[in-house]
Amino acid sequence: MKPIVTAALAAIFLYVCVPSGARDREREYDLKRHEFFVGTGIVPGMYSIPGYRYGNIFLQDGNSISGSYNEARYSQKEYTSGVWSAGYTCNFTKVLAIQANAFYEAGWVKYYRREDGVFSSRCFDSYLSAMASFKVNWLNRKWVRMYSYAGLGLSWNYSSDDPIGSPGKSNVENRVAFAFQITPVGIAVGRRFFGFAECGVGKYFSGISIGAGYRF
Repeated sequence: MKPIVTAALAAIFLYVCVPSGARDREREYDLKRHEFFVGTGIVPGMYSIPGYRYGNIFLQDGNSISGSYNEARYSQKEYTSGVWSAGYTCNFTKVLAIQANAFYEAGWVKYYRREDGVFSSRCFDSYLSAMASFKVNWLNRKWVRMYSYAGLGLSWNYSSDDPIGSPGKSNVENRVAFAFQITPVGIAVGRRFFGFAECGVGKYFSGISIGAGYRF
């Protein structure tokens, strides 16, 4: 009788535990050490900072008589390249990772005389930034990963403003400033190849970023 009971208990154990283990393996995230990715911010970062706008300083002085006169006299067309990023992630564990990325954004404004549409002035701004981030992966599944990260870096700004009425005679300026990004929620879907979407605030983007990457 004892061997029969032992065999029955062993059969029950295998029936319950083996499928459960298989399900656990199915849910387990297949960790890859390295990731390369590219992405874009749906809302460009520099546009998200309050008070920031592309444009010549003479058209930003709306409270003065001269500023009001210029805004009445000139129309403008504003353009942006959007913000683009490329980066690398090193996963030390399933939870902790370090991320490094570079991103670029540019914008320019052209001004035209309202009475005849003649081009009068142009200004241009571009930002090239590099950043290192600390990343925490707080949900890991076979096809889905959710994470948060925060980063700091440096941003190089090149600006070129044409004086009013003198297109092509640019005043050029270069500046370096700190850059930051805080992304409380991100989700990546896929295994070796994956797509991702993030929600955050900072100089890279404020709003939503999307992209794709490769793990190995």
